[in-house]
Amino acid sequence: MTRFVLVFAWTLAVVLWAPFAHAGAKRLPKVLMVHSLSVPNGAADVQTKLLSSGLFGAVDTFNAGAGTPTIATLRQYDAALVSCQAPWLDRVALGNVLKQYVDEGFGVVQTTFTTGGTPNSNLGGGWDASYNCITFGANITGAASLGTLASPNHSILIGVETFSGGSFSFRPSGTAISPGATLVASWSDGKPLVVVGPKINRVDLGFFPVSSDALASLWASNTDGVKLLVNSLLYVMRPKVLLLGADTSPFVADVQAKLRATNLFSAVDSFDVVASTPTLNTLQAYDAVLTWSIIGYADSVALGNVLADYVDAGGGVVAGAFVNALVDFQYYPRGRWALGYEIIPPVGALLSNAASLGTLDYSTHPMLAGVSTLSASAAYRPVSTTLRPEGFRIAAWNDGKPLVAASTRLPNRVDLGMYPPSSTVNATLWDASTGGGRLMANALLHTIKPYVALVASDSLVSDVVTKLTASRRFSGVVSFNAGASTPSSASLRPFGAVATWSTAGYNNRSALGNTLADYVDAGGGVVTAIWSNTALTSPTGRWTTEGYEITPSPLPGWLSFAPALLGTVVEPSHPIASFVRKFNGGTGSFRQDATPLLRGRTIMRWADGMMLASVHNSKKRADLGYWPVSDTAANGANPRTDVTWMTANALEFVVRVKPCPGDLSGDGMVDDTDFVLFAEYYNALIDPRGDLTGDGNTDDSDFVAFANGYNKLTCP
Repeated sequence: MTRFVLVFAWTLAVVLWAPFAHAGAKRLPKVLMVHSLSVPNGAADVQTKLLSSGLFGAVDTFNAGAGTPTIATLRQYDAALVSCQAPWLDRVALGNVLKQYVDEGFGVVQTTFTTGGTPNSNLGGGWDASYNCITFGANITGAASLGTLASPNHSILIGVETFSGGSFSFRPSGTAISPGATLVASWSDGKPLVVVGPKINRVDLGFFPVSSDALASLWASNTDGVKLLVNSLLYVMRPKVLLLGADTSPFVADVQAKLRATNLFSAVDSFDVVASTPTLNTLQAYDAVLTWSIIGYADSVALGNVLADYVDAGGGVVAGAFVNALVDFQYYPRGRWALGYEIIPPVGALLSNAASLGTLDYSTHPMLAGVSTLSASAAYRPVSTTLRPEGFRIAAWNDGKPLVAASTRLPNRVDLGMYPPSSTVNATLWDASTGGGRLMANALLHTIKPYVALVASDSLVSDVVTKLTASRRFSGVVSFNAGASTPSSASLRPFGAVATWSTAGYNNRSALGNTLADYVDAGGGVVTAIWSNTALTSPTGRWTTEGYEITPSPLPGWLSFAPALLGTVVEPSHPIASFVRKFNGGTGSFRQDATPLLRGRTIMRWADGMMLASVHNSKKRADLGYWPVSDTAANGANPRTDVTWMTANALEFVVRVKPCPGDLSGDGMVDDTDFVLFAEYYNALIDPRGDLTGDGNTDDSDFVAFANGYNKLTCP
């Protein structure tokens, strides 16, 4: 005790308290509920349900029984939930503005009675049959529940296990859906419950969205109506991107048109960075930005600082020429941007002779999807092939100069070694008939949705690939058979995160452990699942000797009992717990023996107290105490509960998290709460729970690491 008090007292005497400088959070989408409801507190009930998911930045309401929203109002939101019970004030005007909203790329979810009811409840004007998913008709009532799942792996059905419409169960009287639309799920009597399409940003729900919390006869709030509503809104949403082109208006407009033509974004806006510098708040209204310069930025230092802040906050940034050319200081971002955010460094002038698509270093990468050709008679591109230490090349021009480069440390950063405007505005630029537009769109999407890999020794890994892909939360999901061979560090480089587990044993446990440790050191995130910490089925090598484990291995084995359920959510605000409402491990409910964590903290537990999800003290790491395979394939977890959602949460967490050594409580700060925890572990000496250096002990080296974090107060 004396050792601790003396050392720590000295440290406290020189503490320098830093101000809390939080750059902001990753953008959450916004929803507008356009309604005409007469149920008391009906709109408020739906609003509360949607906000409870934690997935929306705002859920606002507009009473279209008293007025009609303008297109300017609607454009402030990523999607609209349209529901009526009483007549619209002006069904024609509302139909026209919602048609325009959909045509611009925004999402609309309709519900009963909009899909069927009185003539004044349907949308008029330009909202014709092609905009409906469920054919408009009458409604019926009477108790009904969830019936056939026509597309059981559809993203709208993730976490949907039960649904009861209550004694009213308002629903369509017929079964007709629009040509080209797809039935996802039916009521127990065969009436359509969830229908998507034919437009990609449209969903119709054949139920009334107000729950039994507002009126007892409506859908039972202890069933999964909120999942259906939230999932449907997420399904129709597409990202919003901003162009920061220091270029003439026609050239910016050309890039804008090319991106809009992909139909992958709800909005492609532009900001004049020649005249001024956007604020962080301006950028955070968008999921990603594309920046390039040929005229020069208004203030390259200010722009570099705000772009760095935006990346730190989770926003995606794609940079094109001449950002990567040493022409003039104003032609590329400076300030903090030059301190670790560049991938292709500005070196010399750009090349400008003819070039075409060359080597595809990672030919299956999502950024290259749909890109088979690219050529230009004046292909502006970097003069050097050198990348920053954490950068790696995805594709090259035919002379070897980098065309697409990403970062192992920053998953939300991509550099393009090309000038974005096309031959549409200047015949010498990239040929508009080739894949430049799709390449730029793919790069923007990649900074928004991570690319992940499953490194598993499991014959049923395809089940997890299928379900994670269907979630639409990743730009791509692939698997490596780690039972047959060990992936190299280079092969894992393109991925923002990997998940690993083994039911049959890894091909080379030591080699895999070394590869995974190298991958984490390079900036990647790793999620391990059950069996990856048991004897004979766990990685070894540096993974175990240098502190990458959360749960100690090898454990004596795993436990399988009768079906087990979600227990205590220790940290309900943690990203891994986001919108996790229930978990059923299935008939196997495979889980590890009750063993204290080696390092890190528990986020969720099984009902019997065993670890369900945990995170590392100081690395981009998470452990899942369950088998990710669902009972669709074997005796795994019930896929109608939140197994896929939780697995996706964990992968996204380790992609985005910035390790904060010393934050033992998980509140984003290294403060007195953490001091109390660290003191307990430090005084025990051999207690690994305060281990910040990976040697298995909580000793003086960890004290130094903790003191550094404590002196800074906030996480980096």
